[in-house]
Amino acid sequence: MRKFILFFVFLALIAPTFADVEEITNYNMTVDLYKNPAHITNVITIKNIINYPLVPGIGEFRLQKEEPKKIFIIPIPFTKEKKPIKIENLKGYYIIGNQKYPLNVSVRYEDTYSVIEYQVWEPIDSGENITLVIEYNADVVDDGILFKTVSIPVGCDLNIKRFHIDFSSPYYLTYQKPDGNDFSIPKKTLLIVKAEFSILPLPKLPVYGHILFWLTILSILVIILVYTELRRKSNNKEDNKQNV
Repeated sequence: MRKFILFFVFLALIAPTFADVEEITNYNMTVDLYKNPAHITNVITIKNIINYPLVPGIGEFRLQKEEPKKIFIIPIPFTKEKKPIKIENLKGYYIIGNQKYPLNVSVRYEDTYSVIEYQVWEPIDSGENITLVIEYNADVVDDGILFKTVSIPVGCDLNIKRFHIDFSSPYYLTYQKPDGNDFSIPKKTLLIVKAEFSILPLPKLPVYGHILFWLTILSILVIILVYTELRRKSNNKEDNKQNV
């Protein structure tokens, strides 16, 4: 099971109290699973909440996938391995007022995570908003035998007033946590959005569907083995009685 991790960090260049002068009023994320690799679109609205203009400067997304070790294609429970994610077709722009500007974006890779860096040097007036649109392709989905899983942590040094995530997928949604949208995320808090999809027509479950599925298969196998062993012993007893 591969887990995809997304961590948003906005850096201020004009004051050390950056987290107190701006806030994210809306953060909309779309994960398109019809495409392979998946297409990710982030639309982030940042508001200047102080009484003078400010410049956002440099910010970044950090992306990381966390997956268990595997024996062939079978994941080993309770094991984790962190890796960077390959980013393709990265592009973006930002909107201030009615003006749309190209966004300077780039990507670099560290040992255990990827970094998407962007730069905004246009000042934001007091009480006004800037909207960032950043999109890219990324291999964020773990393709299991019957299930696909996604895990997206979202955190920031700013308060996120409203976060909304949409998954576009040809498969059945079997699990999502938090089970809902349009919620707030306090600053310096890391929220992990988890989702699972399956080719099986299962309803949305309170836990991961692949866990229930494989536990059910394992339980059935154990029952079959126990039944076979008991039947073998019973037959042996009958044979012994007949021989006597």
